[in-house]
Amino acid sequence: MNNNFLTKKIELLESYRYDFLVRQIIKDIVQIYKKESEGEFNLPFDIDEEEDEYEFKDIFVSVELILEESESVDDFLTNADFYPDEDIIVVKIIYNPKFKTRNIYNMIGELNELIAHELRHSHQKNTGLFDLDSDMDSDEEKGFEYYTRPEEIDAQYYGFKRMSKITKKPFEDLVRNWFKKYTNIHQMDDSETEETISMILNHKN
Repeated sequence: MNNNFLTKKIELLESYRYDFLVRQIIKDIVQIYKKESEGEFNLPFDIDEEEDEYEFKDIFVSVELILEESESVDDFLTNADFYPDEDIIVVKIIYNPKFKTRNIYNMIGELNELIAHELRHSHQKNTGLFDLDSDMDSDEEKGFEYYTRPEEIDAQYYGFKRMSKITKKPFEDLVRNWFKKYTNIHQMDDSETEETISMILNHKN
């Protein structure tokens, strides 16, 4: 068998398994979201008590899901952080209960970005691609310096590529829409935002 063919076959299989991991995590999040109103949940344990973490190749993570109701948001807000010392992804969803079921489709799109992004951080850590600080996601470090770190540009690129693949929407549009919607999270002015977006769009994977 041709070595190039074998290599491509292995890469396709690994890509399929990675996609399955992303889909499984999102499926579990959505299952809890549909069933519960508020609270903190540990995944996959709260879905399957025999499982403590999700794993694939060089990725080993558990997920802490935080659900919060708020009628002050138009539809929903999502955010996530990866804590490398504990191999935990913390996902927070703030949603308007009036539109809970209507939110799901668009929320799944954002969750694809978030989960792919944070799993990329797990990959970065476990393969030594980047040396991740234990406090890399502390609130004090949000802003231009944080979002333009090499490991963050890399993770954002992979997250938005995943979201583009799932939603069939243009990559650049998704990046720009996120930075427009979540100005309170990224805490950057217009010029800083534009420079960060340019770095993501021009990232070489």
